[in-house]
Amino acid sequence: MHSAKSELEALSLPLTMPAELWGTLSPAQQAVYRRAEALLDRFGAHRSVDLSMLLQQGPRAEVLRALHVLGGMSLVDIEETSSDDPKVTLRATPEEHVRVVGPDGRPRWIFVARPLDPPPMNPANAN
Repeated sequence: MHSAKSELEALSLPLTMPAELWGTLSPAQQAVYRRAEALLDRFGAHRSVDLSMLLQQGPRAEVLRALHVLGGMSLVDIEETSSDDPKVTLRATPEEHVRVVGPDGRPRWIFVARPLDPPPMNPANAN
């Protein structure tokens, strides 16, 4: 049974990170994930924002590490544009982390993201 406190802690962790996984991260890694969550909040109603706007959200190196995390989770893409300012496009939102136990008995985590655009699908493959 989950306590109310653990449920509140889980709600406040960035990128739907479960407390069990969060506890394995170093303070520096936790700071990167918090920054990444804050960057997602900067999109608001917009799907694309200028990279320069995101770089204004904190020290450049920290913002770039956070963007690297978001890109690794397939939540954003960074696209070159005709201007000198690349666009960062939100592709998905964090949904959950699913805990699975591998054949070796060790737990692993699968990150699930919800794409903002449905993937292309051949109508012949629909039910």
